[in-house]
Amino acid sequence: MSPLVVVLGSSACKDASDSDVVRGEIGPSGGLLSSADSILTIAIQPGALDETIELVIERSGEPPDVYGPAFRVEPNLALNIPSTVTYRYPLPDDTSETAVGYVDADEFVSGNGRWRPLPVVRLDAAQKLVTAIDTKISLYYGLLDDDLGLPGDGTADGTDDDTTATPTTTTATTTTATATTTTTDTSASATTVDPDTSAGTTDTGEESSGETTGTPMGCAALPAPPLAVDEFMFAGTPLLDSEDMTFTANGSIIARDGPELVEISPAGAVTTIPTMVALPEPTLGTRWTPAGTVVTAGQFTGELLEIQPDGSVAVLVNMLGIPNGVFVALDGTIFFTEFTGQRASWVDPNGGMLTVLGQGGDDAPSTNGIVYDPDRDLVFYVSYYAGIIYRVDVTDLANPGDPQMIATIPSLGGADAVGLDGVALDVCGNLYVVDQNQDAPGSLYRLQLDAAGAPTGAPEVLVEAFPAGVANVVFAQGPGWEAFDTTVFTIGLPGRIFMVDVGVPGAPTPAGG
Repeated sequence: MSPLVVVLGSSACKDASDSDVVRGEIGPSGGLLSSADSILTIAIQPGALDETIELVIERSGEPPDVYGPAFRVEPNLALNIPSTVTYRYPLPDDTSETAVGYVDADEFVSGNGRWRPLPVVRLDAAQKLVTAIDTKISLYYGLLDDDLGLPGDGTADGTDDDTTATPTTTTATTTTATATTTTTDTSASATTVDPDTSAGTTDTGEESSGETTGTPMGCAALPAPPLAVDEFMFAGTPLLDSEDMTFTANGSIIARDGPELVEISPAGAVTTIPTMVALPEPTLGTRWTPAGTVVTAGQFTGELLEIQPDGSVAVLVNMLGIPNGVFVALDGTIFFTEFTGQRASWVDPNGGMLTVLGQGGDDAPSTNGIVYDPDRDLVFYVSYYAGIIYRVDVTDLANPGDPQMIATIPSLGGADAVGLDGVALDVCGNLYVVDQNQDAPGSLYRLQLDAAGAPTGAPEVLVEAFPAGVANVVFAQGPGWEAFDTTVFTIGLPGRIFMVDVGVPGAPTPAGG
């Protein structure tokens, strides 16, 4: 797949005269561009540029040798917000001194150019990638290592430099037209931006197999909040009236875009999925199934629908009270909630044997997000207005236990009235909950649980306020998304998709993991 600039439908193109040159337009809304071989990716954040530029990346042999290939990038200018620079290449066995290197354009012109390391915010040997940040667009980028390409090993003008810099933790800032959110990246975690060409594999164990800088990855040492927020840009950003999304085993995202169902590739290309009948608007919960179909909830028609690969649409369950949250287990069992029906239930893959998990009153008021944990035989769901997280023992799925309230998330105050929505589960067995805040920007919480599914503390705020509204949360999974294996994606009615690296992968789903 050719590298793309993922911004407002623009795409990158290779220079017809040189297959190593890639060009793409990026403006104030941000975007990303990958080298022709997909080794180097530069992600320009929204608000980083004041005007549209044509970004050019080409492989270059001009600077001295470094551990990985060197790339020349133009134009060279300062950025309002630091860019994310991702370098994907086989890393040395000892990565203690590995970093993305840069050469400053002004120094190079004056004859004093030399390789320097950029601050590293993520290093994952298993995924063969290093992620760094740069406050400008530098002239050259390469991969530095202690054996070859350290700052003291050579310079762009052929002289030696004995200065060695140590990568440090940095502060990331996200700016939008309507609000400014500053997030201190105390965990040194950040999302990568080029999942399309990853050669790595997703780690589904309890410990991440990759090396990291900053806070260690793994269940025993999750990144401390607040966590940084990035935005996933795609052709035609944003979607229209899309409150949920699902990753697929085919290597894409599926979501609603107004009246249409669309598929989004890792590179940001958007394709309409034709259906034989018009889908009701809006649809809420949306999840991929082991059969290669999509199950979604029709809010006003009261139906749970299944969309086949050929575009045919079947009604699995009807006469529901605003079906909302949907989760599909690895065996195809479908868990769902009803918002006004005040009920959490499950059905088999064919829509039969509906079994109630919790209903009405104190058991399931204004039910919303839902997730199933097969390792502990538990179902978790949330109450929107009450801000309650419930747990149900489903050791005997046909005869579930009584719902138990295990935690509450109160309002953050002011206009942020609580409104719990989407729920996701990581491989460590912890919950991630979106507080929609009832039309405020929305927050993301993590609730750490023990082996029995009991909280080990109060819910912690990972992201206090997203740049725009969010409703649901899913872990990136499936082919092509390996570089996002520890990242949750959030989406809401404004149709923008945001990413937060939480430090561990998601629990397996039919999409992968």
